Amino acid sequence: MSDELAITLANCTTKGYVIAPAGYGKTHLIAMSVKTAKQRQLILTHTFAGVNSIKAKMAALKVPASLYQVDTIASWSLRLCLAYPKGSGWKVDNPTSKQWNKLYESCSGLLTKAFIRHIIVCSYAGVYVDEYQDCSDLQHTLVCALAEVLPCRVLGDPMQAIFDFDGGKPVDWDVSIYPHFDCLGQLETPWRWENARQPELGAWLKAARATLEQGQKIDLLHGLPPSVKRVYTDSEYLSSKQYSSLCGLLGHDESVIALHGGDQQSKNKTHLLARTMAGRFSSIEEVEGKELHAFFKKLDAAKNHQECFLLTLEFAKKCFTGVADTLTAGTKRGEVANQNKGTKYPLVLQAANAYLNNPQIIHLKSFFLALKDNPETSAYRRDLLYRFLSVLKIHIDGDAKTLSDSAILYQRDMRHTGRPISHRKLIGTTLLVKGLEYDHAVILDADALDAKDLYVAMTRGSKSLTIIGTSRHLPAR
Repeated sequence: MSDELAITLANCTTKGYVIAPAGYGKTHLIAMSVKTAKQRQLILTHTFAGVNSIKAKMAALKVPASLYQVDTIASWSLRLCLAYPKGSGWKVDNPTSKQWNKLYESCSGLLTKAFIRHIIVCSYAGVYVDEYQDCSDLQHTLVCALAEVLPCRVLGDPMQAIFDFDGGKPVDWDVSIYPHFDCLGQLETPWRWENARQPELGAWLKAARATLEQGQKIDLLHGLPPSVKRVYTDSEYLSSKQYSSLCGLLGHDESVIALHGGDQQSKNKTHLLARTMAGRFSSIEEVEGKELHAFFKKLDAAKNHQECFLLTLEFAKKCFTGVADTLTAGTKRGEVANQNKGTKYPLVLQAANAYLNNPQIIHLKSFFLALKDNPETSAYRRDLLYRFLSVLKIHIDGDAKTLSDSAILYQRDMRHTGRPISHRKLIGTTLLVKGLEYDHAVILDADALDAKDLYVAMTRGSKSLTIIGTSRHLPAR
């Protein structure tokens, strides 16, 4: 890591940017720069996972806690607007997805007021904004308002700008950054792969990035390092190649991420492939948990316990394989069923009957736990399952009146604690894992990815990369 670049950031008195490719030590750079500061710095990012990562790096490098405050742009803006409701005109404690853009506008307006600027200057000596490629135009406007009163350093990677904003546009570096911010430097060493003892992979990815930046295609037939494997297939055999490739990565405890692109069709494919893999690979859910919230709304509105159970049964099939084959005919109809000598899975039957006889949430939880422990049912959407069980616990503990309210509480807490899943073999989309690191990465249907999604996918694995597709040159479109 360049000590000179860290000092350059710390000494910045206006506003500047650093280009930080994936895996090049951006978080380390921020921590080292803050460590050289003499006064408190505000560090903003986009997710609580990012907040936790920065705090962990600060602790590892023994940066005094008095020198920094780390927060998400969303939380910091909300807290400031709620603290000064007359100045901001903002009174909503828990904004919905459609309200966040209005919040950023309110916060930007608040930052134009002299008394707020005085408070900001008295609170911080400078600001850092991480993962700047994930900023919307409205968030950029807010940061520019901060930059009028504080030295501002933004760090990011335009090649990873794949966020899909709800009602907003991503910041355009060519229009909004390069002409108005000073270039403070660019990170040059692919530390993720150096530290994993895969320098050849790091060097190849660095060259691939340059190729993609120039609008050119990567040649998969020549110059691949040993840790990059190209799996060629005709489109007819794509599914079987994906299945066999993932099976080949099951014989160890190292982490594996298999990746589709970020469009809705690809999101559906992740769950289908996880089901095909019978839970040996588990799929990752969207952060918002829209499917879970929709289910709880239906459950709260159900007219009777039989309807509740049938809704629950359909939801269980989205979490586990083999559900239908595990239940008796009566149970599948939402009826209390008799147990006899031929009952193959009595514990599941007993749990289902307990809920049908007494439809309390604790019995619903017991039914899902019985499915989880059953040898013939495998969880393939563990992320969804663990979120579901966590919501049930909140409701059982009496923290919320309805399941929908419990789900809202859980969603709020999860933004701070992170995903509840710890499985080592995962299937997801580029959007859901951007910024995260795994031992091995597999790009599924690589022909479907554009240049930026492709770059994000290629840089997730520190030890190996497997690319499955029909084309010799990528991106194929």
